[in-house]
Amino acid sequence: MTDRPTPVSDRNLERLGVALRGRYTLVRPLGKGGMGVVYLARDVKLGREVAIKVLLPEVRAAFGDERFEREVRLVSRLSHPHIVKLFEADEVDGIHFYVMDYVEGESLQQRLEREGQIGLKDALRITAEVGDALEYAHRHGIIHRDIKPGNILLSGDHALVTDFGIAKSITADVGGTLTSDGVAVGTAPYMSPEQAAGDKRVDARSDVYSLAAVLYEMLVGEPPFTGKSVQAILARVMVDPPRPLRTTRSSVPPHVEQAILGALSKTSADRPASARQFLESLTGGMDAWPWFSRRAAITVAVGLLIAGSVGWAVWRALGADSAPAGMVLVPGGTFKLFGGTCAQCIPEQTIALDSFYMDRTEVPVVAYAAYVGANRARPPWSVRPADSLPVTGVFWAEAEGYCRWQNPAARLPTEEQWEAAARGTAGLLYPWGPAWEEGRANADNTRLGLVPVGTAAAGGTSAGVMDLIGNAWEWTASSMASRRVIRGGAFDSPRTVATGVYRTSLPPSAPESVRRTNYGNTGFRCVRPVR
Repeated sequence: MTDRPTPVSDRNLERLGVALRGRYTLVRPLGKGGMGVVYLARDVKLGREVAIKVLLPEVRAAFGDERFEREVRLVSRLSHPHIVKLFEADEVDGIHFYVMDYVEGESLQQRLEREGQIGLKDALRITAEVGDALEYAHRHGIIHRDIKPGNILLSGDHALVTDFGIAKSITADVGGTLTSDGVAVGTAPYMSPEQAAGDKRVDARSDVYSLAAVLYEMLVGEPPFTGKSVQAILARVMVDPPRPLRTTRSSVPPHVEQAILGALSKTSADRPASARQFLESLTGGMDAWPWFSRRAAITVAVGLLIAGSVGWAVWRALGADSAPAGMVLVPGGTFKLFGGTCAQCIPEQTIALDSFYMDRTEVPVVAYAAYVGANRARPPWSVRPADSLPVTGVFWAEAEGYCRWQNPAARLPTEEQWEAAARGTAGLLYPWGPAWEEGRANADNTRLGLVPVGTAAAGGTSAGVMDLIGNAWEWTASSMASRRVIRGGAFDSPRTVATGVYRTSLPPSAPESVRRTNYGNTGFRCVRPVR
């Protein structure tokens, strides 16, 4: 980079520059939006370029210090290859700011301004990457509330979601409305009807609406609703039906139009319940696209394969479909499995397995709560835990039922699949290597208890699967006499137990009186076959 620090004329930013001296050096403005001004800066200590967003005074007043700090703490835990990393947030002399990773490239808004409509392949790829990021955030209890082209950055062949700094915890008290002192949270052409109406009940389906509006614009060249004023646009958002895409662009496949219009439904209950479901609805019927080769369709089909320790999402033509949102591909191969010296361990075996998809993290409370609500199922809690924690206390059949509710092809993993994901073809004792390393997993401690899913990202596998070791035991589909095998250990399991080879078991169910006592540290994740 050749940028040199330039004087900052704004008095507040001069004060900020003085206050940040020794930490960050402001370089130049990158842009201004409805929430604040973004500056390119250099991290003095680490020598890296960062983006610093300074919130406008009216936004600071609307959000309040306590809420700003609480929500930024939540968002800073998000670690996903398609979410711009939030490093820190602070306040200096009444100036609130947060520091993000600097992404070289352009925003989707800039590309749309330059090109108008975007090719179907690129539009679906961008939507898939943004949707996977949203699915991950929603599973951690965070909704974005301002998905729009300006908050989607394009770097190389990848899309990244930014501005999670104004996101909302699904469980947080946000003061009841989406506006405060005249400051709207969201951008009118992409706001869901419930956002536009100031409804308190804004959840993940609002982000789904906004993502569908962005995809609509990529394909048509303008958002679903436009107008001469914000009030005119919001009125249309709440009342008018969106114009069918194919009246403007006849090459859009009918099933893609149907999926988009469904996600733009006025009533949130009529939309896909999750970003994952919306993305899956976009892939239906790809075999029927006469002008689109199967190999190309596979490439843009929804899903991301998290490959390598760098964590960048990589698209691969698999000869089948690509990874569903929230899941990663575990490549097939020949694995050395089992072994160990535990009482229930069995001799080492060499087993060949086909590739399969596995949930990136243990199923969190927020995801299981959606299943409970949709099916009127019995919750495994008397007091609902934090949404980002792994759901525990679930009996085996309930876990299996959740997986099948997510997708008819989904199941609990066999212990062979679980161990192959954890140990890889090298047959390592831990996902990261042959020996225990502090900080890699939430295990061998009784101080922290359960932590949010995905927290121990440093202990993830090379394929991108996290939390296999520690935090919560995980159900498998495998039996041990009349019991079911659990693997991976929990937060209080010693390091000799929280390994890739240790196996034990639980009865598949028990009286309700002992659910939390006997099953309180046991959770699960799902797998799906690669077709």
